[in-house]
Order: sequence, then C-alpha cells, then structure tokens
Amino acid sequence: MEKALDTPDIAAARAGRDLDFRKDINGLRALAVLGVVAFHADRALVPGGFAGVDVFFVISGFLISRIILSECAAARFSLAMFYAKRARRILPALILVVSCVWIVGWFRAAPTQFRDIGGGLLGNSYFTVNFWLLRLAGVGGYFGADSTTKPLLHLWSLSIEEQFYIVWSVLLLAVFRIRRNLLPAVIAGIFLASLAACVILTPIDPIAAFYLPWTRAWELALGALIAYREVFLLEALPYPGRGVANIGAALGVALMLGAFFLMSEAQPFPGWRAMIPTAGCALVIAHPRSLVGDVALGNRVAGFFGVISYPLYLWHWPLFAFAHIWPGIIPTPPVMLGLAVVAVGLATLTYRLIEAPVAATFRRRPFAIALALTAMLAATGVVGRITYDAKGFPGRFPPLVARIFDFDVNGAQGKRLMQCFYQRDDRAYSLEEERRRAARFFEDGRCGEKDDPAKPTILVVGDSHAAHLFAGLTQAFAGKANLLTLSSVFCAPLVEHVAMDEGVAGTPRCRAINDYVFEHIRAIRPDVLLVAGYFAQYDHEANWRYPGYLDDLVEGARRLHRDGVRSIVVAGQVPTWAPILPILVGRDILERGEAAEFSRIGVRPDSLETDRALAAKDWGEGVAYISQAKTLCGAEGCRRVVGRNLPEDLLAVDYGHYSVNGSIFAVKTMLAPVIEAEIARSRQ
Repeated sequence: MEKALDTPDIAAARAGRDLDFRKDINGLRALAVLGVVAFHADRALVPGGFAGVDVFFVISGFLISRIILSECAAARFSLAMFYAKRARRILPALILVVSCVWIVGWFRAAPTQFRDIGGGLLGNSYFTVNFWLLRLAGVGGYFGADSTTKPLLHLWSLSIEEQFYIVWSVLLLAVFRIRRNLLPAVIAGIFLASLAACVILTPIDPIAAFYLPWTRAWELALGALIAYREVFLLEALPYPGRGVANIGAALGVALMLGAFFLMSEAQPFPGWRAMIPTAGCALVIAHPRSLVGDVALGNRVAGFFGVISYPLYLWHWPLFAFAHIWPGIIPTPPVMLGLAVVAVGLATLTYRLIEAPVAATFRRRPFAIALALTAMLAATGVVGRITYDAKGFPGRFPPLVARIFDFDVNGAQGKRLMQCFYQRDDRAYSLEEERRRAARFFEDGRCGEKDDPAKPTILVVGDSHAAHLFAGLTQAFAGKANLLTLSSVFCAPLVEHVAMDEGVAGTPRCRAINDYVFEHIRAIRPDVLLVAGYFAQYDHEANWRYPGYLDDLVEGARRLHRDGVRSIVVAGQVPTWAPILPILVGRDILERGEAAEFSRIGVRPDSLETDRALAAKDWGEGVAYISQAKTLCGAEGCRRVVGRNLPEDLLAVDYGHYSVNGSIFAVKTMLAPVIEAEIARSRQ
C-alpha cells in the first residue's frame, strides 16, 4: 500500500526531508573556501584556487534548486518564505563585514579608494557588484594588480548568486506550474546556452565572461540538473552502489584539486577550463555515501571549515585588501597567511555570535527578521551612495594630502598628439569593420602627415604608456622635429598580425590597429621610431597577458629595422606601484610629515622583472632599449617625486602613468639624449 502511494510528489517531499544536510557537501564548501583563501594569500601556493568560487556556484545551484523543486512538488513552496530564508542566510554576516569595511576605510582609505568602497556598498545593497566591477574593468579585472586594493571585490560572486536566487526561484515555479515536464529541458537549455556563451566570450573578453551572470549561469544550472534528478528521478535512477560512488567521488575530488594546483590566472578563465572544477564538484554531489565523501570531506575538520565557509569568504578578502592599502605593510606570503588565520577567527566568532543567534530568532519571527535585515542592507546602500557622491570625503585629510590623493593630471597632453590616440569602444566589431574604423580614425586626425618635411620625424607608437610621454616629448622637440603618433589603448604594441583570441590585448580591434600601424610605420619611415607600452601587463597580468609577448616585441622591432626604419628606441617598462603612487605619497606626508624622494614601499616586482627581462634581450642592430626602471630605481627604492612642488611634482598619477612633470623629467633625463643622438646619426 505504501509503495502504491509513492508518487513523484511524495518522493520529492521525502527527498527534501531526508537529504537536508550532507556532510560531503559541507566538506565541498570547506575545500572551495580554503582554495580561494589560499590563492589570495599566496598565488604561487595554490595557483588555481580561485576556481573554488566555481565549486560554490555548483553547490548553490544544487541546494537551492533542490529546495525549490522539492517544495514545489510537495505544494508548499512560498516565494516570500524562500526570500526570507535567503535573507536570513546571507545578510547577517554580510552586513557586519561591509559595515566594518566602511568604518576601517574611513580611517585608512584614500578618497578614491573610499569612494570605490562606497560604490561597492551601493552595488552590494541590490546585488550588482559584478556589474559595478565590470564597469571598472579597464584597469585589469579580477586578476589585475589594482584588484588587490578593492576590499569588496569578492562580493561579485555573491551578487551572481543572489541574482540567481531571485530569477531562478520565479522561473522554476512558473515552469513547474505551467508544464512540469518541461523543467529538465529548460534547465538543460539554460545550461547549454550559458556554457556556449562562456566558452565563446572568454577568449574575446575574459573580464566580461568572468563577471556576467549569463556566462556563469551554467555552473549553477549544472547543480540544478543534479537536483532535478535527485528530486524527481531518484526512484528510476537511484544512487550508485558504494564501489561506483567511491570512484565517482574520488575522480571529482581529483578534478577539483587538479584545477586548484594546475590552472592559473595566466590562462583565460572561465571558458572551458571552468568545466574542470565544476565537473569535479558535480561528480561528488552525484555520488553520495562514498568513502571520499565520508572520510576526506565528512571529517570534523572539513565540517568546521564548511560551517564557517561563508563568513570566512566574507572576512578574508577585506583583510588582505587592507594589507595592500596600508602603507608600511609588506603583504608577503607569511603576512597574508597570518591574516588568513585572523579571518578564520573572525569567521568563527561571526558564526557563533551573529549567524547562529539570528537563525534561532528567525525560527520564531521569520518575516520580521527578514524585513529588518533587508532594511539594514538598504541602509548600507544609502551610506554607500552618500560616500560615492561625496567622492570619498576628501575633507577627512589635510588640504595638501587631499590634493595629492586626488591628483590625476596625466602626461598625455597636447591636442595634436592626443587626437591620434585611439580609444577603446566597448562594442565588438568584425575584423573588416575594425580595419575601417582604425583607418578612419587615424586618417581623420591626419596622424601620419608631417608638418615640415625638412625636419626630422619622431613617430611614437604604443598604448597609454606611450601617450604619457607626450608632454615631455612636446617640450623637448616642439619646433625641432615632426612629432607624430599612432597610438591606442589596450593593444600590445609592436606585434604584427595580432592573434584575435588572446584576451583584452589580442582581439580583432588590436589586429586591425597594429596592422595599420605597421603599414604606416613602413610608409612614414621616421628618423626615430619611439615605442612605449605597459609591457609588464602583457607579460604578467592574467586578462591582458599575450603569450610570448616579449619575444614578439623584440621581433617586431627587428623586422621594422630590416624593412628600413633606421632607428628604433624602446622606452622601457616604468616602475609601477600598488596602491597607486599618489596614495603612497599622501600617506607618507600624513605619517612622516614629508614625502620620501625614493622608497621601496608599494613598488610592484612584476614591472621590475619585465624591465630586467627586456633589458637582457638581444634587440639587434638599430634598436636601443632604454631601461627607465634602472634610472628611476636604486638602492633606496624607486623615485616617487621629481621636485618639492606637490602634487604637480609627483612622478606618476596612478599605478605608473607619468604626471606632466614626470613626463618632462623622464624625457629630459632618459629619452631625449638618445633620441637626439639617433636623429643626428640618421641625418649623417
């Protein structure tokens, strides 16, 4: 009799009751969060630990879909209660952490940093941090060096999960009520469409693919597919036996660990690579009662970290970010691992003193608690809006320090040159259209035309690190030479026939621009070709990395010399800073009363490594590599100022773009003597 009444609805209700908690899934949470924390503490330790977030997405997709589907099948699903429970689970720890970030930021963050904290609070209040960060993606994305000073960066994943909760619950409820047998097709369709979008977009624009919800939805839908099987198909497709479960779960853990230790930020992500950790997680979830699940994932240590995984994820990144913001703290791996231990302590206290008491009260008054938490979240959004609109409250600091923090007058100056500095269009076009757009831009600006053919010609090519030399070049050579430029943002300089699937710097846009530039360098045949760029970015930073770039750069210079360009000067990699130089100098004045002319604090090693690598290259005849870092840095560190008139005499206005006076100083002391000698030699 009992078997006859075992309908799918009853089976679904029983599934939701009997499988409410699984130790192996709690262990998966532990594995995921420890991977993320280890990656952020020391990227060399667990180079692919960032994939722990992908594991979280699959877990969330499974658990949330199982709740929705089992309760729908039992005719007891309530959207209001579902959202109330999500508020109870997500908001207490979140509100605590973002409030602490704002308070610490008030005392320690520069106005621009504090403004961005305000923007993060605002976006977090309606779960759109991923879109907020995508707006700022021109400076590197999740893996960019500047990301280390964004205390709320990690909330991007929480925003995607909340977007999923809001949309997914309504979608599944609607499909269930309209035509239940369409559920697997709808879930599978979303999985396939989102996965295709992710795989296609990642080589073209990895930053967008990383942050957009529709390129991440497949990971959550993967968990939902397993949930559908568990809720509706468990009678027809029961759990595998112990032997098969052991193999499946062991393979799953191996895939996740393989992703953590064998992948790295240097590879385009998410794309197809995200399928490795997500498939691993799915295998473990789909194979319960395994030896691996019981022993490796179900032990007490894994259980502890699984329970505190959410507050640990929330706490660890602000601690790490403030270690980068706080001048004087050198965020070495031991320091970061020490902060990770502090994060574990804070997460434990948050769970015991905040999350557990709120959960107990929620059971008595669910909607009152949910409304109160939502109101508190909205209040953080209001504070964020005020902070952002107030530009980070610069009045917190003395007037000189505030002016230094706010200083942004870049060396990219001069109407004639700037009108030939090609900017980025966020829209993507075909290669042929990109060729037409590039040609139209440079020809409308008369960028290849000499003002006086009798004078020598200096042609500047590169990215924004070529443009920041314009002020210095104009002062040094105006009236003496034809100053021309064919420059553009976000393209790897001097690479002919750029690959079109290599992240931000390798796109149809960059292929079209670089092909145009090479063609016209050969046509113009300048007396001196000056090449400059943010070479370290294309050599190191994940979303910008162009494989083999340094060798391609050398080959591009050699090829142009063989094709008749007699003299090529490469302005070497400048030193770069994190946090940005104005913040370092402003903090110096606050804490020491004066700005140090040279300092090691905040200097990024990747820029110095790239300079050393380029200086060691065999550039061949007719090419001179000028190491700016060697001149600007010495035993006391790297130069920060070029005079005592601050803020105008700051060397750079951000992580590494020269100020106007910095540009004049750099050209006068390092580049002009070489360029003048090359012009004299070419005119002999």
